[in-house]
Amino acid sequence: MKKRFQKTAAIVLAVSMAVSLAACGKQAEETGNAGSAANTENTGSADTQASSGTGSVEVNETGYPITSEEITVTAAGPMPSGCEDWSQLAVIDEYANRLGIRLDCDFYETDWETQLTLKVAGDELPDMLIGCSMNVSDVNEWGGEGYFLDLSQYMDLMPNLKAYFDQYPELEAYCTTSDGHIYGLPKLKVDMTDRLTRSFINKQWLDNLGLSMPTSIDEYYDVLVAFKEQDANGNGDPDDEIPLLFTSDSGGYTALEKTLLDAYGIFTTDPNYVLQADESGKVELANINDTYKEYLKFMHRLYAEGLMEQEAFTITGDEITTKQQGDVYGSFGCGSAPFVMANKDISYDANWMALSGMSSELHPKREASIASPVQNSILVAVNGNTEYPEALARFIDYFYTEEGMLSATKGYDGVTFDMVQDDLLGTEVPEMRIPDGYTSGEEFRYKGAILNEALNLVEKNIDRQAMFESDREVLEKPEFVEKYGWAARVIDAFKSDDVTGVEAYPVVSYTSDEVEERGAVYKDITTYLKQARAQFITGELDLDKDWDTYVNTLNQMNLGRLLEIEQAAYDRYAAVKG
Repeated sequence: MKKRFQKTAAIVLAVSMAVSLAACGKQAEETGNAGSAANTENTGSADTQASSGTGSVEVNETGYPITSEEITVTAAGPMPSGCEDWSQLAVIDEYANRLGIRLDCDFYETDWETQLTLKVAGDELPDMLIGCSMNVSDVNEWGGEGYFLDLSQYMDLMPNLKAYFDQYPELEAYCTTSDGHIYGLPKLKVDMTDRLTRSFINKQWLDNLGLSMPTSIDEYYDVLVAFKEQDANGNGDPDDEIPLLFTSDSGGYTALEKTLLDAYGIFTTDPNYVLQADESGKVELANINDTYKEYLKFMHRLYAEGLMEQEAFTITGDEITTKQQGDVYGSFGCGSAPFVMANKDISYDANWMALSGMSSELHPKREASIASPVQNSILVAVNGNTEYPEALARFIDYFYTEEGMLSATKGYDGVTFDMVQDDLLGTEVPEMRIPDGYTSGEEFRYKGAILNEALNLVEKNIDRQAMFESDREVLEKPEFVEKYGWAARVIDAFKSDDVTGVEAYPVVSYTSDEVEERGAVYKDITTYLKQARAQFITGELDLDKDWDTYVNTLNQMNLGRLLEIEQAAYDRYAAVKG
């Protein structure tokens, strides 16, 4: 049952939510709302009718349009990236014409959390919040109090979402509360290029020295030594190469650390706080086990021998870019691509090969971590008091169809893009149109076509899908690499005959009580873990003499209780995922 509070309570709640950077809201007191339809509770199974303020609108259970007549749905969130005037975006009319849903958006370029606070305090919550990175625990807590629509009650109207739950059970596990409710949905990245680590080694340097691609940690070490000692860049100066770019938390450069941890059988997307679950489902912190200790010994060896960036824990992103443009790095990881780091065009990526599935004496299998497709925040939630719960359930479900996914990222065929044959991929791919007044298809995409990211519940690219299905012979063609760059390299490395993928530790959600208790302990422990890692790698701490003190310190910082919370969150995830 929905709880009603006085307006002052709503303001206090909203301020609390803004401080936590998690956006949600609730209605003010019952007597302060005009129109009984907005106050009806949305519980039980979904109907085929949705009551509007002026009468009854029929909601079609299947097919499109969704509604018997056009309805206007209010939506709010941060301004979509690159958007200047949402009302001029092509998809606004397309959604109205095709689906019967006309969006009336209220976007904010800055300080979205504060603006949401004002909406809550002024009883001005929209029907939907879109494009918002909301904390899942907050969404679940306030959803349980009636502020957000429980989408689990409308699953009979959402067959496409249900199909994605079946295909990606981790999606359902993430957004389902312990008592089975679903109050918001995160973004899902299904392309393997977004789930594989982007770690690279300099192909030109390998070729210059006649070296083969390393497939193990020992071979990787030997290559780094050769890079350092043999003038790998061929400029006549044997001392200007930096074999390995390793950093702590600068940009996406920690990707390389994930690849190195793979070699030790530690599969994670967070190299700072490395949770692992064993075969029985017991959650442990890998940062304190013997295997991780051996990994740190290897990293200290690289640092002590000058094989890695000596400013690893102080260097800035701008300094890295400057060095990369000077061709001084032999290997690195990133969140983007080599050509982005070097500020060049995508053909530059042909100079690099991707690293995947290296082995070690402790872990002889060649295995590579695969990140969860679930992104750790809620993208879309529906007001629990919306007049159109059934229509919005179907509207959200539309974005789990092939057409809906494409509409969120490109728009519509024949309207904003055209399907053209890609001879390299052997399939048709969308090519954005360039209307008068736009300099490129990309500019038209975010300024004139779509609500960039706001409704992108499933990120799925036709070209990336086709690329992943291509043979290695195709992926390695020079013309293919020149066009698709890093993506071709990453897929090619992963598809090596003896490399297999392993799911990394999943994205889990926490209850509000767990978030409150976990917050301070997690912050203190992760801060200490990062500090100690840097000290072990640089040699400020001795891995043999200081290891026990390191572990004891973590235990004294209440690591045991933190792992109990992590275990509870993982158990809930596993129970839903099955």
